[in-house]
Amino acid sequence: MILNFAFDLNIGSLITGLSIVGAAIALALRESLENLIASFIIFFDKPFTTGDLVKVQQITGIVEKIGLRSTRIRSDQKTWVSVPNKQMVDSVLDNLSLRTQRRGDLRLELSLQTNSAKVESLLSKIKKVLAAETIEEANVCLGDISSNALVLLADYYTAPVTMREFNTIREEINLQVLKVMEEMKIELTGANMEVRLSK
Repeated sequence: MILNFAFDLNIGSLITGLSIVGAAIALALRESLENLIASFIIFFDKPFTTGDLVKVQQITGIVEKIGLRSTRIRSDQKTWVSVPNKQMVDSVLDNLSLRTQRRGDLRLELSLQTNSAKVESLLSKIKKVLAAETIEEANVCLGDISSNALVLLADYYTAPVTMREFNTIREEINLQVLKVMEEMKIELTGANMEVRLSK
């Protein structure tokens, strides 16, 4: 207005040019500003901290650095992944370090020739296997009867131990269940296949 009234200059083109430049700068800085605001949300809300094991989108790894623009994660493939802070805030983030237990699953598809007494006995023996000190909670049941198999389902929970310790516990349980099945001579579906030819 001063340029217009004091110096009698036409400022229409100047305002148009400044508007275009301002819009271009705003668009260029939009993503950076979003990441900056997201970094403040991370610092104040603390959904995760450095050293936490997190899963965001398809990336699972340990948070090594939280910056103003992005968060650096060391993935389980030992790669260095840089995730924009906006994605860390907007995506569904699973902080695996804050879990209270680890879950393991067991699914057995038994042959249809297995009688009900053997199934019932196997269920009780699996419950005894899952009554170990390392298991905090367990559920075992005959989950389904299909045209192909009798499906036994079990899930068990351990303390929030490391992945290596959890794999050791899981291996031990699987081997014990396998030994029980061998002793009871229970076969999995597809273990034996019978081919019958008829006219």
